[in-house]
Amino acid sequence: MSKFDAVVIGAGTGGLSAALSLATAGKKVLLLEQHNLPGGCASSFVRGRFEFDASLHEFCSLGSPAEWGLTGKLLEEKYKLNAEWILVPDLFRCIGTTRSGRHMDVTMPCGKQNFIDKMEEIVPGSRGPMETFFELAEECDAAYNYFNEHLFEGLDKKGYTYVDEGLFMKKYPNFLKVAEYPFNVVLRKIGMPDDAIDLLNIYWTYIGTDYERLSFVHQAWMLLMYIKYHPAICKKTAHGLTMSFVERFRELGGEFWLNTKALEVTADESGKITGVETTAGFVETNYVIANVNPQTAYTKLLSKNIKVPERELKRVSAEKHGVRFFNAYVGLNKSCEELGIKDYTIFMPGSFDTNVNYACSKKYEGNPYGTIVIYNIVNPEASPPGTTVLTFTCAYTEDVWGGFSQKEYVKRKQETFRAVLKNFEDATGIIIHDCIEEIEIATPWTFCNFLGTPQGTVYGFETSEWDTMVSRLMSLKKDQPIHGFKTCGASGARGDGFNQTYLNGDDMATLILMDMAEDEKEAK
Repeated sequence: MSKFDAVVIGAGTGGLSAALSLATAGKKVLLLEQHNLPGGCASSFVRGRFEFDASLHEFCSLGSPAEWGLTGKLLEEKYKLNAEWILVPDLFRCIGTTRSGRHMDVTMPCGKQNFIDKMEEIVPGSRGPMETFFELAEECDAAYNYFNEHLFEGLDKKGYTYVDEGLFMKKYPNFLKVAEYPFNVVLRKIGMPDDAIDLLNIYWTYIGTDYERLSFVHQAWMLLMYIKYHPAICKKTAHGLTMSFVERFRELGGEFWLNTKALEVTADESGKITGVETTAGFVETNYVIANVNPQTAYTKLLSKNIKVPERELKRVSAEKHGVRFFNAYVGLNKSCEELGIKDYTIFMPGSFDTNVNYACSKKYEGNPYGTIVIYNIVNPEASPPGTTVLTFTCAYTEDVWGGFSQKEYVKRKQETFRAVLKNFEDATGIIIHDCIEEIEIATPWTFCNFLGTPQGTVYGFETSEWDTMVSRLMSLKKDQPIHGFKTCGASGARGDGFNQTYLNGDDMATLILMDMAEDEKEAK
């Protein structure tokens, strides 16, 4: 077999991005995937006459040709994907009870001013704090963008990404003040009313950490991206988006092998990467990116000649596995119009208190939090005429499904779906149980079997007080210490979600290109 400049193991979102990034840089790249379809979570499946999207709900920083967000710049400007996007008109509808005991059923709009006006209408007295919030969020976004632009320019004496402290103190002083404080702590400091804080906490399952611990920068940036750019989905489902990656990768000369499992990343006695042993034979290369959890990579993928630094082993052992999901994919034989469904995303947290939600997510019993996405509201072609497809999701932050017997497991799946279905019908008044035509249920262990991730987590490692997005980015190169080998995906520095894993794949490709440049310089 011929030698490749680089091999990427795993065609999940991070791997696809890493492979395409390297191909865009003119490298000869081989992409390996052990399944018969690419995409990982970014895939779809068919039941009866319905095609269900396995995981994608929406992007939060895509934007439009007039003003791309961070994800838009990567996917559209750098990668030049052939993907058709649809903007979601509203942010979300949420139904639940605030900490003050007030029941709310509200729909929040996109656009900064629209959002501020709606929040003032719902929570009088919130306008001033909301304006302050957006000022802080926009400064954090500007600082984040600057940091991204200079992420790979150099390291300080301890090996962390170099930061010009003087420049940050001059241009982004508030960023430095709030960067590592928890989201809700900052909101209370600026005088945000409690009911408004509860509404701003609604996205917690999209990150998987309660907002008394999650850094302000992380959530403020994500919320700003949703409000400023509108949520967006790919018209051809996540699988269609995945195939646009594959098509572009092949256009640039990339080679893609399906049904091929990577068995071992090999190295010579000095630890230098020499290739990848696969079920299709040995592939020669000196540079590898693996779209797998780093714990799996270090214990099951690397040959004994590749030494993992003790600091790195301690780091991944200390990090907590992120959120995992129960999903029910449902096809209805009635249209949204017939059923009276008008919202794309509906959050039903029961309580708006993220402390309560997070505590409930650690156990099976008494976990009322549910999210429903109804694709036809945004994309009428998401299912056949006169039908509707929707996904119910519940989040767990511990392995609450792992101890069930096979018989109990089946019972629990049905029980959980009945509970979230009843919650939906009781909260919205929309009756759908009598028009269900197809249903498929996935638990954390479904994702574990398909993705090979620990306990079925799809979000990598939880971001928390000591393990924030900013601190991870500061140590990006330090946390990828093996020359010629990097890991990418949901366990990366930027955290969870399609947006972040695509960005992380690009980050890891940049680090591999730096390793290549270093080796070329030494060879001269």
